[in-house]
Amino acid sequence: MSSRSPGALAGSAELDPFRLEHVADPYPVYARLRELGPVVHLPERDLWVVTRYESVSAVLRDHRRFLSGLGSSYERVAETGFRAPFIDNDPPEHTRIRRSVQPRFQRGPVEQLRPGIRAATEHLVEAAVAEGEVDVVPALSQPLPDLAIRQLTGITPPDTATITEWADSVMHMIGPDADPVHAARVMASFEWLAGPGAAGMPAHCLGRLITEQGGETGLLHEGQERLLTLGSIWLAGIDSTNSLLANAIHAFALFPDVWDAVRADPGLIGNAVEEVLRWDSPFKQFFRRTCTEVEIGGVALPADADVCAILPAANRDPQRFADPDTLDVTRPDARHHVAFGASIHLCIGAPVARLEGVELLTALAARVRRFEIAGPPVRNPNREIRNFTSLPIRLIKDQM
Repeated sequence: MSSRSPGALAGSAELDPFRLEHVADPYPVYARLRELGPVVHLPERDLWVVTRYESVSAVLRDHRRFLSGLGSSYERVAETGFRAPFIDNDPPEHTRIRRSVQPRFQRGPVEQLRPGIRAATEHLVEAAVAEGEVDVVPALSQPLPDLAIRQLTGITPPDTATITEWADSVMHMIGPDADPVHAARVMASFEWLAGPGAAGMPAHCLGRLITEQGGETGLLHEGQERLLTLGSIWLAGIDSTNSLLANAIHAFALFPDVWDAVRADPGLIGNAVEEVLRWDSPFKQFFRRTCTEVEIGGVALPADADVCAILPAANRDPQRFADPDTLDVTRPDARHHVAFGASIHLCIGAPVARLEGVELLTALAARVRRFEIAGPPVRNPNREIRNFTSLPIRLIKDQM
């Protein structure tokens, strides 16, 4: 392979962002990778890593040269035999599949979910505040996405523990070095969905629209494609929002003055959700494959290269965001983050996740004066998504 820039440096094994020692705090290694150049090659994985905002955006927005159809996960579709409908397809297949459900994620239909999500949020927050000290993962960040996705899709899972395990395994499976147990759990989740899950869905829900009618357009292929499309919305929507919600509470526990600003001006809540997404992004990376030799920032990548775009690194790039390691809910360009991806592969469920984030912060701002970390936070050793398995928090009630 050729290079026309010193940015084509080879990263040492210590700079491998997938090593478990980087799970708790990956930002130092992300910064070192950014400093090396627009592209860094990891020889042991034969992987080209992009961490700068400009480079990550270029990869995500150019679907013609950086393909998703060969696989957007660490392993290629040819190696796993599994193709996720939304993220592992290029146009025109991607366009056909996405348009089949896109109307349900537009402003009007999403807004119709608000009353139910608000009621669920109020109930969960009231119970947590009454308790005083809770692990916010089982108390808030896990149950709320489950309840929201039930409203969206019509799917009622067997129990909270099972759906949490299934959703977590999806994220483990699409990352590197996945334990086979995760693939088995994901298979079990789709077997359940095809049987009792689908049978238990109410009439006129999104789940039945997809499985029985092929979506809004009727163009989803019968059988596996319909099931995988519904399952992708269901499972991905739970763990990613779980991450957003827990990361938000953790962030405001670390920056109490910023929480004071949010409470003083609830009009900041929408931008606060965007800033949390930028500051501690749920998804760690997406993968693409080159269809020809391409250039990024003066670095030539060969055809058929595996490219890893690291989203949280881009969102903390000082060349794009001023003082990027600081949480600033008044940041005017917070929404320019790439936490949900970009372009045609922008996360389809992003509007629902944003709605849940706004409702949770609104309910908490009305009741909680301060978040205090009440025990050691435990990060999930998941290489694909940044969330917690445990986050003990003391909720100091509002005295006003």
